[in-house]
Amino acid sequence: RVAVKRMRDELKRDPRERQRFLAEAKTVAALHHPNIVDIYAIVEEGSEVYLVFEYVNGGTAHELIGARGKLAFGQAMSLMRGMGEALDFAHGRGIVHRDLKPSNVMVDEDGRARVMDFGIARAAKDALTRQSMTNTIAGTPPYMAPEQEQGEVRREGDIYALGVCFYEMLTGRLPFSGTTAGMLLNKINRSFPRASSVVAGLPTGVDDVLAAALDPDPSKRFPKAGAFVSALERLGAAGRSAA
Repeated sequence: RVAVKRMRDELKRDPRERQRFLAEAKTVAALHHPNIVDIYAIVEEGSEVYLVFEYVNGGTAHELIGARGKLAFGQAMSLMRGMGEALDFAHGRGIVHRDLKPSNVMVDEDGRARVMDFGIARAAKDALTRQSMTNTIAGTPPYMAPEQEQGEVRREGDIYALGVCFYEMLTGRLPFSGTTAGMLLNKINRSFPRASSVVAGLPTGVDDVLAAALDPDPSKRFPKAGAFVSALERLGAAGRSAA
């Protein structure tokens, strides 16, 4: 069993966008990791392009959060470990996800996080943005780092998105809200409810770790996803020791 995605009609009409998309897909297809959904093949048939993905039996993290309202710290950490390993593996090969969010994370039957659509969905959105002749940065605003909204793509932007995902997993809600301009201002000011004020019983220090991941200055965030996850792991271990 496989999952198949067809390239959007808008992309195949422009030869440059088609080649750009194919190049992105081929780069991502070289990523093979237990926490990344594999691309088995890129099939060109006439004017059509199909991406053949590994089929993952399960649902998305977005669906899991929706069904449960929010996740316990331990379950959220289980997903974070897999997501963090996937990001560090890709970053080590020069690939930035650019659109990390719970709907782009599968959770398989064993509860393992499987990140999908590295760069591909974002490449398609960027192409549509260029075709519509707008200055809008394509992406999913609530998860985007401030610098990404201004057109700067770097791996620290994925760390920021990972922080937003973790906050959403813990609380069942997004940290930042409002209109596009208002949301960006809130991100720059790090103006969001502390997770511990939304959910009781979280490990001491979780707010500080989240604040570091969501720092508006990318140079002040965790340098790697694994460092972010390790900081959270230490909080959990400290909480168990105290108990």
